[in-house]
Amino acid sequence: NSTLRRGLSFQHPRVLGAIATVIVSALAMAACSSSPGDAGSAPSTTAAVKPAKIFAGPAGTLGGVQPQPNGAMWLLAGSSSSKTLQQLSVTTGQISDIVPASKSSVSISQLSSGIIGVGLATDATGALELRNGSSGVLIATVPIGTPVRDVTAGFDGQTFYVLNGNATSSSVTLVNAQSAKASVSVPVPLDTIAVAVDPLGQQIYALGSGGAVRVISVATGSVTAKFGTLPGPVGLVISNSGSSLYVLKHDAAGSNVAVFNVATEQQTSALPAAQSSVGLQLSPDNQSIYNIVGTNTFGNVQVFPLSQ
Repeated sequence: NSTLRRGLSFQHPRVLGAIATVIVSALAMAACSSSPGDAGSAPSTTAAVKPAKIFAGPAGTLGGVQPQPNGAMWLLAGSSSSKTLQQLSVTTGQISDIVPASKSSVSISQLSSGIIGVGLATDATGALELRNGSSGVLIATVPIGTPVRDVTAGFDGQTFYVLNGNATSSSVTLVNAQSAKASVSVPVPLDTIAVAVDPLGQQIYALGSGGAVRVISVATGSVTAKFGTLPGPVGLVISNSGSSLYVLKHDAAGSNVAVFNVATEQQTSALPAAQSSVGLQLSPDNQSIYNIVGTNTFGNVQVFPLSQ
């Protein structure tokens, strides 16, 4: 029975991993930055904030999806030679399913309808895998012209926004999860490393490697605004209302999450982040932010309240 084998083979490492994770997490949190990011930003209070919860995850955690209403949260983990999808319960803290994934998997996201999108990147091409949200079983593979860098789920429950590119061009390709087909492709700046999309699906927020966030119209592909200069950018998420943008960054002073008011394009505060955070997600009610943490030897998910 494959399910039984999965459960038995990971019990002992998880116990050891959980112990190591708590120790490492405490050290990581000590490295949280009190720097708010860009000039003129609101002062940060990150040093006094500790995670409300820490869930042990797999070593080599690379990313994770938004926690679902049932408490499930899929994580992508592994190395260049082997990767898996692992379903973590943020209710019990247990990993219930482990599914093999392509070694070229680089990013993961999940629609509100339940479908998982896993971005693939080889040296020259890319693809988006569509997977069942309950079992992780592969449903379809949608070819993408160039290697995938990031995948984010639209708020409509059916559209994935797939950042892909090579040395000469970058774009965001829209993929319909119901038809398993790619549609329009929106050009974005060459240095874009991660994207978020507003709730109406009209604006793409493109995070550049230099720390700038550019706002790009899905309809025209034009850049309509640019704000923020954040050293060491890693990723970003947007609130359900579309009013707040959260940008994860690592710099010489440490790690934190810069919070931007989308309407004013100004940073309003900074939130804590563990030193080895690889991504962010928001809870469905937008009351908590999830730091997804991973190194070659450990992984975890740290939960911070958004209201203090």
